[in-house]
Amino acid sequence: MVSVTETPAQPEEAVARCELYRLLADPVRVRLLGLAAAEELAVGELAELLREGQPKISRHAAALREAGILLARRQGTWTLLRLDPRATSDPVVDDAVRAGQRACAADGTLARIEEVLAARDAETREFFARGGRPLRPGPPSELAAYLAALAPLLPHRRLAVDAGTGDGALLEVLSPVFDRVVALDRASAQLQLAGERLRRRSLENVELVCGEIDGPEVIRAVARALGGDPPEAGEALSEGADVVFAARVLHHAPQPAKAMRALVELARPAAPGRGDGANARGGAVCVLDYEAHHDQALREQEADIWLGFSPGDLRGLAEEAGLSGIELRRLPSAWQGEGPDRHLVWQLLVGWRGARTSAFTEKAKGHHDC
Repeated sequence: MVSVTETPAQPEEAVARCELYRLLADPVRVRLLGLAAAEELAVGELAELLREGQPKISRHAAALREAGILLARRQGTWTLLRLDPRATSDPVVDDAVRAGQRACAADGTLARIEEVLAARDAETREFFARGGRPLRPGPPSELAAYLAALAPLLPHRRLAVDAGTGDGALLEVLSPVFDRVVALDRASAQLQLAGERLRRRSLENVELVCGEIDGPEVIRAVARALGGDPPEAGEALSEGADVVFAARVLHHAPQPAKAMRALVELARPAAPGRGDGANARGGAVCVLDYEAHHDQALREQEADIWLGFSPGDLRGLAEEAGLSGIELRRLPSAWQGEGPDRHLVWQLLVGWRGARTSAFTEKAKGHHDC
């Protein structure tokens, strides 16, 4: 009986190494790896650089991807290829990549990558050279995205209060910046408009409150937004908003001095013992209103009670209410919109609340028209 000696099966690792050698034996694949190691490139761009047809490059790329050497990323109709950085831990792959880069450098292919990348940019450059999109007046529709990018730069943005929110236009600025916003108005019809704005613009961190500036509803909402318990009747808030806004509200207040004190009471008091200057500041109060004017028509058209305030009077109201570090400035007329008050001089006052004092603590009022 003749004895037959069987050839032992090759180990799996040896088979895999042979397949890798066979895969990397094609010079086009080696040059493709050299380019993909230098830059993430689309299949069409690689075909142009290697002067090969796209179907051929796609087949080579598919084999290299299956072997775990190339990574692919879809971008619309493009398939972008780049070298998997982990693949060069294999000395055979590393040697193939280096060989491909040497070959592409020698024939100038590597240098032509810059031309390919420049071609990507050509259409965009031409578009903007023609003027791009037509100029749109007013703030951009993507303003909220820009504000959200700025928000992390602000040190205190836990809570903002919009006193007299009206139809909620200011909420499109406050909501992307602050963690929480309490927006109040004493007219339910205005709050319905603001609510529709919140829905359309996906402003989900805003609570609408119907009530007076110093009303219990508002005080409860501020406490709730800060995660605390509402104060007892007649007591002031233990915490407050980082910023309180009153945009074109004060000239509607029957008692501007009382309204200013109520705004200050909603702001966060400074922590005692923090020292002087910025470290001693509490929450900010921002009042946007008109300088004194003589346009009586606004009393009929806009139900204005007061025909603006002189800068000295406005500053005096803020100081008497307990604000310090007051800054007061006129605003450019181009910032004043297209409303019936656009011809007036607008002024912005910003001041900071100090430590709590009993002088400005008022009992909460429940007057409202909801």
